[in-house]
Amino acid sequence: MVRNDIKKEMRIGYNVKVSVEITESDAFEFGNLVKKEEGCFEMNISEEDGISIDKCEKALLRTNHAAIRDAISKHLTEVSKKKP
Repeated sequence: MVRNDIKKEMRIGYNVKVSVEITESDAFEFGNLVKKEEGCFEMNISEEDGISIDKCEKALLRTNHAAIRDAISKHLTEVSKKKP
């Protein structure tokens, strides 16, 4: 029988992090979702969209959805490699 304090040491968990940035841009193309070399996703939105809570939220949700799907795919690929 395994003691509870030993069980706690054997548990594996995962750290989930999210970081969101909104910065000014001088881009002229808007609405295209792009995966950058460093693995992050970004989208340029117009000034009009950037000051509208609903349009800004929509752009953030669209961008984050792509990042979430990519992260889950990478995570599950790595987990499946560890399983016998």
